[in-house]
Amino acid sequence: MDKMKDAVVGTNWASALPRKSYEKLERVESTNEWFEVYKLPKDVYAIYEPGHFQEVISYLIIGEKKAILLDTGMGMGNIHELVHRLTDKDIEVVNSHSHFDHIGENYKFPKISIFDDMNAVTTLKKGYTVEELKPHVTNEMFGKMPPKDFVAENYMMPPCEFDLLHDGDILDLGNRKLKVIHTPGHSSDSIMLHDEENRILFTGDTFYPGALYAHFDEPFYGKSNLEIYMNSLQNIANDVVPHIDYIYCSHNEPVNEPRLIEDAMKALQAIIDEKASYQVDESGLRRYDFEGFAVITKD
Repeated sequence: MDKMKDAVVGTNWASALPRKSYEKLERVESTNEWFEVYKLPKDVYAIYEPGHFQEVISYLIIGEKKAILLDTGMGMGNIHELVHRLTDKDIEVVNSHSHFDHIGENYKFPKISIFDDMNAVTTLKKGYTVEELKPHVTNEMFGKMPPKDFVAENYMMPPCEFDLLHDGDILDLGNRKLKVIHTPGHSSDSIMLHDEENRILFTGDTFYPGALYAHFDEPFYGKSNLEIYMNSLQNIANDVVPHIDYIYCSHNEPVNEPRLIEDAMKALQAIIDEKASYQVDESGLRRYDFEGFAVITKD
């Protein structure tokens, strides 16, 4: 089993579902039972996969000329078909980073972009093998039955063609622009997207209300770095948070308060300064619990 699973999968993770925050959101009816779709302010759809432990959320961001799909999810449903039912615009994919739960259906889309990072380039060129993904399709990883045509024994992600993004790039959707912000820490290729006019920040996995992983040091996930992670959050807290009303996060719950970015920055600083308490789990990882989130590090 991989470290992430050992660190955070409990005996019944799905007991936390359904999450109460979703009651406040506008759900969009869909014939695809794997996904839950929610319409958020400013022409954004949150596409949530509550049936798997990852509880990953992808975002369809609608512009006047085209749409951006931020991540393609687990590759267990059919997000390609779903998003084309939600909009008739041309759809381009942007990956928040290259971890498997965010690139599952990249190969189905004609245009993919990811941050210019060696680990990201290597990952998208090779994809993920059945053997690599096997730990993520064990029975305890599912809170409900996967789609009928999903075969766990064949679960893999083929390579895809892609373009490279850089810090400060602007993605022009016609009537809205998204700025690429490099936020390494969780992974070296992590990015956020800032929709300045609509006062939205799409945080990817750099922040979400849950266990933030800062312990990766293996080829499958790439490397985490606690100090770099803290610096990324500090930059966002100083430069972006004063100018946003929403953060849209990529796991667990989509809409969160911008102040949590500063809270996470302070939490990481406390960990670095050895001023935060923790527990060590059975796999030897430290878990630091804070209000609204946790941080996982190596012991």
